[in-house]
Amino acid sequence: MPERHITVQRSIPASTGSLWALFADFPNLASHWNGVRATRPLGSKTSGVGARRRVDLKPMGSMDETVTVWEEGRRVDTRNQPSALVPFKQAESTLTLEPDGGGTLATFDYRYVPRGGPVGRFTGPLIDKMLTATFTDMLATAEKAALARGSGR
Repeated sequence: MPERHITVQRSIPASTGSLWALFADFPNLASHWNGVRATRPLGSKTSGVGARRRVDLKPMGSMDETVTVWEEGRRVDTRNQPSALVPFKQAESTLTLEPDGGGTLATFDYRYVPRGGPVGRFTGPLIDKMLTATFTDMLATAEKAALARGSGR
């Protein structure tokens, strides 16, 4: 089954540092994004390469994510090991934050291999659509959280 690839981008009128503060709090993604049921650390390392978290997905299933690249203030990559309830075998993500005028260009790349052999070829486009909406919401929510933090709300 070939790998599938999704990219979402958002130009956000918040500083790269304020956005990085949200994503660098790696085990606590669910504290500012309701697109997942819960997140929690796996082990004592909570940032940098090797940090791990469990992500309880909506409506069901979970994934264990491990940081594979950590460029302070700019980039975090993860390798994701989904549970049997998730419709793909494996996945990797890259989040990059780049200064963009007075704000930040946030880019989220997601690569995954669907489960199901030949059936995965048919379910892939549906999964792509769902994941694109999910990741678009994640970046929109990060924008709201970063702007709220910046204004002291």
